Amino acid sequence: MARLVYHHQIDEGVEKVANALAPDVVRIRYSIDDDWTGDESIFFRVVLSDEASRINRLREVSRRARAAIREVLKAEELGLNFYVTFRSLSETKELPEAAWD
Repeated sequence: MARLVYHHQIDEGVEKVANALAPDVVRIRYSIDDDWTGDESIFFRVVLSDEASRINRLREVSRRARAAIREVLKAEELGLNFYVTFRSLSETKELPEAAWD
């Protein structure tokens, strides 16, 4: 159900979060699918700038990104579990995958 009903709402929220966290966040992509328990979930793929991916910044930047996703998108209120994974911009170039573009 959420795959269709909330798609537009999620798109707007993703854009808002990415813009608010730029330039640390380069882009955010997502997909809605069942997680390992079979529950409908949203999977966020966050591409960070190389600077934001440095060891001395990664923890804080990833914490801010997760918090912003939780606050703005309210995935749990949509009845979705959510998962967030991160890659640096360099990693996306070294390991190209369409899902991260």
